Formats: sequence, C-alpha cells, structure tokens
Amino acid sequence: MSSASRWVVGLNHGAHDSSCALLRDGELVVTVEQERLSRRKRAVDQSPADALKFCLDHAGIRLSDVDVVALGSDHDRLAEWLHLEGAERLRVLPFDTPEWLFPDRLFDGERPREVRPVAHHLAHAASAFWPSGYEDCAVLVVDAMGEDTATSIALGEGRDLRIVEDFGVETSLGFFYEAASEFAGLGRNDGGKLMGLASYGRAAHDAALAFEDGTIVWRGVPDATTVGRDLINERSAALQEHFARASFPYAPRREESIMAYADFAASAQRALETTLLALAARARELTGRERLAIAGGVGLNCTANGKLADSGIFDQVYVQPMAHDAGVALGAALVVANETTDLTGRSRMEHAYWGPDLADEDVAKAFANAGIRAEELPYESLLPEVVRLIESGAVVAWGQGRAEVGPRALGARSFLGDPRDRQSLTRLNNAKNREMWRPLAPSVQAEHFHEFFDGSPNPFMIVAAKVRPEVRTRIPAVVHVDGSARPQAVTAEANPVYHALLGEFHRRAGVPVLVNTSLNVAEEPMASSAADILGTFVKSGADAVVIGRHLAVRS
Repeated sequence: MSSASRWVVGLNHGAHDSSCALLRDGELVVTVEQERLSRRKRAVDQSPADALKFCLDHAGIRLSDVDVVALGSDHDRLAEWLHLEGAERLRVLPFDTPEWLFPDRLFDGERPREVRPVAHHLAHAASAFWPSGYEDCAVLVVDAMGEDTATSIALGEGRDLRIVEDFGVETSLGFFYEAASEFAGLGRNDGGKLMGLASYGRAAHDAALAFEDGTIVWRGVPDATTVGRDLINERSAALQEHFARASFPYAPRREESIMAYADFAASAQRALETTLLALAARARELTGRERLAIAGGVGLNCTANGKLADSGIFDQVYVQPMAHDAGVALGAALVVANETTDLTGRSRMEHAYWGPDLADEDVAKAFANAGIRAEELPYESLLPEVVRLIESGAVVAWGQGRAEVGPRALGARSFLGDPRDRQSLTRLNNAKNREMWRPLAPSVQAEHFHEFFDGSPNPFMIVAAKVRPEVRTRIPAVVHVDGSARPQAVTAEANPVYHALLGEFHRRAGVPVLVNTSLNVAEEPMASSAADILGTFVKSGADAVVIGRHLAVRS
C-alpha cells in the first residue's frame, strides 16, 4: 500500500441514518450504512462508529492512517439555529464529540489526523454532482433540514461547487411530506408509502405547498412565532390543522381505512411535484446549465423524479442511490478530497454495490450455524434452478456479492418473484409483512428497457416510468394502479450474475423482468451479511434462499 495514498473518511454522524464512506485519492472504496451492521432501522440514536470500523477494516488501514474525517453537517451552525449554547448544546447535539465518533470500544483512543465539518447541503450537493460524471450541472438539494436550510440550488463546475440560492426550514418540503404522511396515519418517515398511496387517489384538495414569486410557501398556514425546534413543531402542527380544514376526511387518520386518504395523498404528492418542477425551472434559470443532479431525502421520491426527468426542463437528470442523509458521508468526503485531487469528470456512479461482500467461507458458516442444508452449484446450473422456482410461484431470497447502498434493493440483497403473476404481489407483500396496497418494483435487462417502459432508464430504481400499455398484461405484478412502475435497468457490467438471471428468465418465461423488493421484513433494515439473509429468510417464510452459489429450498 503506497504511503502517498490520501485517505478521506466521510461520516453522517447525527441522530439517524448514520453512515460512513471511505475514499482513497478521491476514489470511493467502500460505503456502508450503520443500520446494516447494527440491525436497527435508520440507526436511530446510533453513532456511525461500527460503519467506520467496517470501512477501515475493509481497506486494511487504521483510524490513524486517515488524513481527514469529514462530517456531513456542521453542528455548530445547527446549534446556532436551534439557539443552543454551552452544556445544553452538548446535551442535545453530542454527535461531533470524539466519544461519539471514535469510541474506545472500537478504536482504543486512536484518532484521525483531522476532523472537519462540511455544511449539510454542500455535502448533499457533492454526493450528487461528482458521482454524476457531469463536468458542470445544476444541483437541487431537497430534504427536511440541514443546519438552517431545507432546500438549496447549487452550481457545480469542475472543481467548484457552490450554493447559489437556499430556502429556510419554515417551508421545508421534507417536513411538509412528513406531516402529510403523519396526517394519513402513516409514520413521519413513511414517505414512500404516501407516494404509493397517492396513485390510488385524485388530487382534489389544497395541500398548501407551492412555489410563488420566487419562493416556497405553505399557503393558508400561519407564519411561525417561535424559533429552533419549537418552530418545526409549530409549523408541522399548523400544517396538519390546514390539512384538516382543507382535505377530506377532515381529520388525521386513526382507525379509518387508508384508502379514505388516497385523494389527500394524491393532493400532497401533486403539490410536491409542482413545487419541485418550479424549483427545477428556477435552478435552470439561475445556473444556465442543461443537466441536473438531485440529492436530499425528497430526492428518493421516484414519482417526482420521473416527472422531472420527463419535464424537459433539463436535458439530463441524475439521482444517486443514497440521496437521503446517509449519502452526506460520501458527499462530505468528496468535498474534502476535491481540495487535493481534481474530481472533474470522474466516471459516473453507475452501480450501487459498494457495501459489505459475501465471502464464501462466511456463507458456508452462516448456513451451518442456521442449521439449513444448502446445495452448492455452479452458476450455469444454479440460475436455471432459481428460474424454475420463480416460475413455479416461489418467493426467492437472493444475496450476491457486495451489498447495494441506499434504500432500494438492486439485485444484491433482494426478494424475487414472477412478474407475470399478479399473485406475486400478494406473496411478496405477505413475506415482508407489508400492506397489500403497496406496489412492488421490476428489474429489467437494460437492453430491453424500452420494450417495457416509457421513461428514463435508471440503475437505482429511483425514477418512475410508465409501463407500456401493450405489455402490462405480461408483467401485471409490477404495474401500479396508475400504470407506473419504478424500474431498475440492469447491465451486465454492473451486476453480471443478476443480469444473467434476468436473461435466463427471459429465455424460459418470455420476459427479461423480475419482481424485486428489498430483502427485509417490516421494521428491519435490509439484510447485509449471510447470517442476516438467512435470518430474514426464516422470518419471512420465503420458499428458497440463494447466497452466492448456495441454494436452499424450504421443505
């Protein structure tokens, strides 16, 4: 290992979605979300320390070898916005202390050479700009909040990345969507469910959110009278009161059927999409650029991303797979790495397989420890057998190679099913203990994308498309009620084994498409290790499990 290597670590170090990314001379080596290691969903109130230790071990280096640890938000700035000082600041925001970041249980007093905060929205913007491969582009960052900002527009030009306009927390699109999710009786972090529900309804109500006269507004919602955390609570409560006045069924959901809130969900989704389109137009006006990169938690809204991609406001749109807060680990590291390494025009991030690997010895040990008998097969025998199982109606737990990063399963840690049978939707949702009304997504060989979908091919399952009307009856399990899907375009270069499985299904079943959903059950993070995969297999009641070249079928 060259002594000239420059190692930069990025951390998302706050109270949720903690993560680590490790760069060597500006190139991504590994990134992992803390939840995948600790098995606590979203890693709520967890340090990224285990993720950091994993990344260092993966690269074979020590914490003291790291030149800079870049933090994905500036908690001094956040404390100022929250009006926290002294002991209160330390009590509420302990997340940048050495004890939180580098606990002795893992690092025995060892420290990196430097620790440096990066502004949250700059880190988000970096996580999208340099991985896009664009030499220049506009960047739109939309989340709940980072320090004193909820929405920002940035301009990336070569090595220069700067925020050119931002909007405050009081009209946060992220907090808007959280409040709408809560009004519909879902969790504040269940925006994906609200997005799916919206397709069942009509956008018939005033949902308050809009972009007017060059700024974001919540129409009909009183201005805040407080500051800091009280402002967030006050504005969210006032927004829900507006929903209750303006939207059927005129009260927050408790025990009523979720479908009573479909029109409300559609109204909230339309307001979000309309505002995002206006912000994109503003970004085009401010930057004059023809390409757009998107980051921030709201950037995971596949339906809105599809509308942006199809709008024509920009010629090209890129969304990286960790658009949510876990991605600021990568972004913060890129900001620091760019100071000494020119990142201009680096190759585009075309795949998401940057997480933990599945070593053969670990797989064999996991099967033995679980008491599950597996058969080891060469891939030329394994893939036809997996296809035979899927064709017969089986739900298959599938684990291959390095784990994907971000919230979408992309054929490394997935449950798979037959898209030709609508009952696959029921079987997979039952296996995962999901609500039956929620849609499931397809994976498709990239070279066949346009035979099945109208839209922009995307490798990260993060941009919605329309299923072509003439093929909907061939793949009904992945067609949502509005004719949409959120397809993953799979290339042989990015994931050769999964691409080959899709090809084998094409040869036998006639479509190069599989139903693909994340390998987890309700309220658990996606499986990562072989032991995680087998544990999820057992809990789910899936019919078969494949890890690497090992296959076990439930008797």
